[in-house]
Amino acid sequence: MKSNWSFSALIFFFLCICCTPVLVNGQSDRLINQLKRQVVALDSVSLAGENNVNAISKALPSKFQVLGIGEQSHGTSEFFAARLLLIKALAADPAFTKIGLEAPMAEVDQLNDYLLEGRGDLKVILRSFRLYSYECTEFVDLVESVGRIGKARGKAIRFFGFDMQSPFRSLQNLRDSGVASDISDSLKNLMHYYELLNNEVYNHSFSATDFAELKTLSDQVLVKMSGKAEGSELVRKSIRNYRQFLLLNDSRYAHAMDVQSEIRDSLMAENVLAEMEPGKKMVILAHNAHLQRTPNIFSKSTGSYLARKLAGSYQCVGLTTSYGFYTAFNPKAGHITDKNNVFAGDSTTWEYHFSKLAQPVFFFGTGALKQQIQGTLLPGRYRLLAYGLADNQFFDGALINDFDYILHIRQTSGNQSVYLK
Repeated sequence: MKSNWSFSALIFFFLCICCTPVLVNGQSDRLINQLKRQVVALDSVSLAGENNVNAISKALPSKFQVLGIGEQSHGTSEFFAARLLLIKALAADPAFTKIGLEAPMAEVDQLNDYLLEGRGDLKVILRSFRLYSYECTEFVDLVESVGRIGKARGKAIRFFGFDMQSPFRSLQNLRDSGVASDISDSLKNLMHYYELLNNEVYNHSFSATDFAELKTLSDQVLVKMSGKAEGSELVRKSIRNYRQFLLLNDSRYAHAMDVQSEIRDSLMAENVLAEMEPGKKMVILAHNAHLQRTPNIFSKSTGSYLARKLAGSYQCVGLTTSYGFYTAFNPKAGHITDKNNVFAGDSTTWEYHFSKLAQPVFFFGTGALKQQIQGTLLPGRYRLLAYGLADNQFFDGALINDFDYILHIRQTSGNQSVYLK
């Protein structure tokens, strides 16, 4: 999840704080007591261990087509282990065949080449995502573990990307496909242009002049490619990936983050739906703000589009934490650090009340809790840590309406990025 603040978003943030209900002791006690009755306690020492796999397998939904597994930040070590736990708990189901990543479509396809055929270098593949949050020890372990799970059950689990934030691999795929020899030089020039605009690609901030030139070059290439896509799934997918990249980066939206976010989330939902197969199940991994069933301050959310299309066949798990640290680029330090604070919330936040339970790690379904606490005043905020360092961590939201399940880890730490100094 990448996001910049606008003045209107800041005003909204302060209004949310002023209007957020404060729970008095009796209301807080009732919420905590009901949580104690609902939660499945998990072992905090070995988060993805066998005991937790057995415990959570009984609590997970069996009827879904798409299960979103979120995270409150892209830089939390324990969230990778929690996701691996949920993947292990689902692995016995032969219908579970895919894991979607909040990462560019064409780049993620290389993960399957690595896992299934031993081709490529995993570190180089992850670097191609251009998202430093994937370049960490924990994600490498998750990928390798998924490979071992597939071999053990005799049926591989395939990764796919449903984001569109990079043009590079999709253009390289078109050049390498063998059907574009007559425009190979045009593709090479287009890729070189993007290399010169490296920062603009990363920050989605093309000038109107640069974007107009890129669009003209791109249209020339895409027109020539349009008749060559029928026989190649790779070509069709690469064209789709690249067209979406252009739409996301249209210079008209460069300073309209709300519009850009809505475009991105709606396209990510389209890409997830395009990967669905009859009788099959998938997991998708992204930020909580993308996967929740409802809109939020940043966007309408991918999850809201999926919930509207799939209804109960879309389920989502929010991963939350009460305090600790997370890994992100720290402007004051001038580099990536794993000691950025996860602030403890006050009584207006869900995380504050979660921290009052004796269990440091637990899982629960929100449906049963909603039935038990009808009429109780509830916390009105929860944590959403956007991509990068965030001082404002809590936002207005009804957590138990936004997610079908919550997996809470009281204290968390920053992931082991390869860029830590």
